[in-house]
Amino acid sequence: MLRHKLLVILFSLTALLMVLAVAALWSLQRVFVDLDHLHNRAAVAVDQVNELSTTLSGIEVELYELQTGRQHHLDGLIDAVETMQRLSGQLGTHDLFDEPSILRDYEDLVGQIDGFEARVGVLATAQDRDLTLRYNLLALDAVSQMRQKLLRIARHVQRHARDEQAALTGRFRWLVVAIAIGFLIVINGSILLMMRAAGMVLRPVARLVQASRELAHENFAHRVTVGQQDEFDELARAYNQLAEKLQENEQRRIQTLKQMALTLNHELNNAIATIELQLTLLRRRSGPDVALEKNLGQIHDNLQRMAQVISSLKQLRRVVLTDYADGVKMLDLRESIREDGPTAAAGQ
Repeated sequence: MLRHKLLVILFSLTALLMVLAVAALWSLQRVFVDLDHLHNRAAVAVDQVNELSTTLSGIEVELYELQTGRQHHLDGLIDAVETMQRLSGQLGTHDLFDEPSILRDYEDLVGQIDGFEARVGVLATAQDRDLTLRYNLLALDAVSQMRQKLLRIARHVQRHARDEQAALTGRFRWLVVAIAIGFLIVINGSILLMMRAAGMVLRPVARLVQASRELAHENFAHRVTVGQQDEFDELARAYNQLAEKLQENEQRRIQTLKQMALTLNHELNNAIATIELQLTLLRRRSGPDVALEKNLGQIHDNLQRMAQVISSLKQLRRVVLTDYADGVKMLDLRESIREDGPTAAAGQ
């Protein structure tokens, strides 16, 4: 029925909006989680690269101090090399190094770190000063090469982070557009469905209101057609049954009045004929009398008027009552015999 249809429409729209809202929140949450993960991952990688660069700077300082003779032990240099190996191992655990280009630079850096460790070991065991200076220069050159590789890796990390951030930004943009389009489609669809639901209510209501006006104007032949299998269709059928019964009652009353008019017309014609005969005899017996002739003419006119009234009842088409006096109703013959119906609504 109609209330079930309206409930289904409202439930469907509510469920669709809830599903779309949940999907939008879930998608946005995924984007934010990925963006936060990318930011944290890139930040960690950049921090490790910076820490590795700082360690290289410390190694260079240690090598320069060894070269100038201001420092003779290699404990700080060995600790820095171990720190550099640890940081390089941690740096390789990031999935940023899945690309072949950055992976190649990272493997070269790891190889250079292993070679530098061997040079530091040779430097620690060298006894000749000239040989020590030579190994020191080679170590400084290795540090310079490692710094170049590290610089390239830092650029790769930054570029990779920017690319992923741009991809996530584009994904977020398209997601917002898709959500906006989805909500526009749902909202417009909801408006169309609500307009259809409103039409399912307003159209039959308008027809029933018009039918009520026709009923108030005593147009009992008017019928309502809704064309919906719902409560309004039941109401329309009930109205049609009521109008049909009122029409039948009206026809029975009219038929009764016509039969009564035939009876009255028959009896009244006999009485009028007798009265007319007596008036004719009275006119002959009295001779020429102006006053009497006038009175007899009035009686004759009233008799003809009575005959016309009774005869008009045989042409009765509907029952139209009008106010007589103090709330008393009387039959309006002029409106009751009109073919185009009463000119105004009147109470029965």
